[in-house]
Amino acid sequence: MTVTFTAAPRPPVGYVVSCGCAEATARAPRYGTYSDARLAADRASAAAGARQALPGCALPDVCPDYPLHADEVDPDGEVPFVEFSNTNAIGVLEALGLPFGGGEDVDALEPGLPDDVPDGATVIPIVVVDAHGELPAADFLARVLTALGLAPEDPGLPDLQAGNAFVGGRPAGYLQRRLLDLHGLADWCAARNRNVAWH
Repeated sequence: MTVTFTAAPRPPVGYVVSCGCAEATARAPRYGTYSDARLAADRASAAAGARQALPGCALPDVCPDYPLHADEVDPDGEVPFVEFSNTNAIGVLEALGLPFGGGEDVDALEPGLPDDVPDGATVIPIVVVDAHGELPAADFLARVLTALGLAPEDPGLPDLQAGNAFVGGRPAGYLQRRLLDLHGLADWCAARNRNVAWH
């Protein structure tokens, strides 16, 4: 599970058939409807024999082995995003002063795990994040700048392993680096008069 920050969606200006590579998507012919692009993608993926890589494909030796798909074309081109694991999202959302759950305890166990565990057993709590929202780019940037100004140097967290279960930690300075990524996203959105959204 992840939390992704990106620009708030705008109505698409067309649809393309793509492998997902940015340059291939930019060069692809446009379709007027999603269903037309979806049909074209299905036909190309089902064609007999190996298909050729799309023009502009960044991985021409790999992409032909995977099906094509229909993509929306954003009016501003390729839209940046910043993605966090649920565990790392908690610290970022706290630093930004944004809610990260529906009033639930963020250390709640993943649904389905028992409340009582047998002696000697280990249960690693899984953080459940229900974060979503949208802010004007200037407001979001103000939160990022405040977080950068107030946040002490992030010492990081070690990896946690118990038996076969493994939860990755984070390196020192992670929070500051990711806040700078969000600063870049906010600048991009502000330049295009778009809100910053997360989900």
